[in-house]
This record gives sequence, C-alpha cells and structure tokens, in this order.
Amino acid sequence: MPLRFARNGLPRDPLSSLSYRRLDDAAYTLCVLMGQHNAADAVAQAVILLARASTGHGRRRGGRMRTAIR
Repeated sequence: MPLRFARNGLPRDPLSSLSYRRLDDAAYTLCVLMGQHNAADAVAQAVILLARASTGHGRRRGGRMRTAIR
C-alpha cells in the first residue's frame, strides 16, 4: 500500500490501530525496497531515485530503470 494511502487515514483518527499499522507497513516496505534501516533514509533514497528517473539519468539500454536493491 502506498504511503500516501496509509497516511490519509491519520488526520481523521490518529489513534486508529489500523491507520498506524498501514503507515508502519508502508514505511517498512519502503525501507526494504530501498535497502535502508530507517524510514527517513529510505525516503531520501527514493527521492534521489525518482529524481534520476525523471531526468533520464540511471537508464540502461532498453529503457529499463536501475533498481535500488543491491
């Protein structure tokens, strides 16, 4: 589940265990995908990766993107 969907439920009911679990799951998934140990570093890594993708850097032959997983 994307982080923005998990975060959408927080303002309405910030103490909801379901909202917290969704946000926690999204943060964990981002950490795993980015190969980072905390959410702040994972977000920073994702921003860098998205910036490269939007400028065309980091592309391989065939137009495939590089993955962040090493």
